[in-house]
Amino acid sequence: MTKTVFNASKAPADGGKQFLRVREIVEHFPGLSTFVFEADGVRTKRLAPQRAGNYIALTAKVGESRVTRAYTLASSPKEAEGGVYISTVKKAGILSSHLVDEVKAGDVIEASRPAGNFVYDAERDCAHVVGVAGGAGITSLLSMAKAAAEGSEPFRMTLFFCVQNAYEFLFKEVLDALPGDRVRVVYVAENGAGKGMETGVFTRELLHRYVGEECTLFACGGDALYAHVTRELAGDALVRNMKFSANSVTDREDEEGRVFSLTVHLAGKTFLIPARASETVMVAAERAGLAALSQCRVGECGFCRSRVLSGSLTADAAHDRRTEEDKAAGIFHPCCTYPESDAEIVMPHDPAEDLI
Repeated sequence: MTKTVFNASKAPADGGKQFLRVREIVEHFPGLSTFVFEADGVRTKRLAPQRAGNYIALTAKVGESRVTRAYTLASSPKEAEGGVYISTVKKAGILSSHLVDEVKAGDVIEASRPAGNFVYDAERDCAHVVGVAGGAGITSLLSMAKAAAEGSEPFRMTLFFCVQNAYEFLFKEVLDALPGDRVRVVYVAENGAGKGMETGVFTRELLHRYVGEECTLFACGGDALYAHVTRELAGDALVRNMKFSANSVTDREDEEGRVFSLTVHLAGKTFLIPARASETVMVAAERAGLAALSQCRVGECGFCRSRVLSGSLTADAAHDRRTEEDKAAGIFHPCCTYPESDAEIVMPHDPAEDLI
């Protein structure tokens, strides 16, 4: 008889959940809005603490799917302590589109506590932090800049804000108001750079001109930005170490259009669901409406740790953070793993479901 009782999730007993009320929504332009969240005052009385660079995962029912996605926070630790999280959402995927198009001020949404490894480490990182933000990637680096300015993090910061067109500089008034002795902002636009801005893209020359001392570099944006920064600064003596904010796993190419059957054991029940070869196991579970436990979406947090009982699965190499022991035991992370055949798996139940 197949043993299906399994829960290796690293989630706390309550799933690490909070319930947030939307206090305000600011639309920057169509398809891009900033949300200000506060505790709902009923199931969550006070927001969990936040570190600069953290994200929260938001969960909502969209059609028949229960969907979770991670969003970086633009709020500072002191703003969170004061009762608000701030996050900017770009209309792209299923949950982001739902948030931008459907969610209104006053609505309550399920969320994780702030989490993530894209944070300052006083033992390993320099006292001078360099941020390189690409477009909407400004959010987590804005959080760091605010933290440097308010003194909740012990570093000075030089922030390179890079966009294609000068009108895309978000939060410019907020950035311009930060104290210059703690934070210096360098605006870099490929097109239409205004007075006091740099024209082009981030370069080694800009780093040396504006920084000129040993630093730790934090980059947030797309994979193309990360590849450019890595090439541009390879072997640079000023950069002690570099940190990149992880991007979520996306669909992969599958020209054959394969669809497999997954037998999923979850919360004492068994479900048979379809899974496309192009999508992750987590996306297949979400499409089927299963209350699967999910948070970071990059194989980092361990909340969704599951076990394969039979069948073949492939982890995305760039996001596979499992130990050799986990691999030998058949442990996998559904958020960054694709099906290669029909399979039988056991997924952990989300204890937050019992709170709703």
